[in-house]
Amino acid sequence: MNDLIGLEYQWGASFADGSGYTDCFQLVCEVRKRLGLSDYSSKFEWAYDSYTQETFKPIRLAKWLLQTGRRLTLPEHGAVALLADATSPALGSVVEGGIVFIAPGKRVVRAPLPFVPAYYFWID
Repeated sequence: MNDLIGLEYQWGASFADGSGYTDCFQLVCEVRKRLGLSDYSSKFEWAYDSYTQETFKPIRLAKWLLQTGRRLTLPEHGAVALLADATSPALGSVVEGGIVFIAPGKRVVRAPLPFVPAYYFWID
């Protein structure tokens, strides 16, 4: 996971394309693949087809998670985290007592779990 730390944010970008950029959704997909979990990127293509970074509202991301996943009371290794900042939708991945996410500085970071307020979901 260390090679993901420091990547810069760009809407629709993916670690796999080698550009050095990612967005939060593609970051979560990459982490889940590395953990041996399902890659659900095809379930999210509608967001890139229908919205831009400016028009994609936090409520759409929350609704998608509720429809696609199962809400968790506590974080689990591999869970998807909806970060609790209501001004900008953001996802993270729970890994080994921490969370990997894109920080407000627009770079991928890893922080301890209690440090990051979030809602947790399990997506099959």
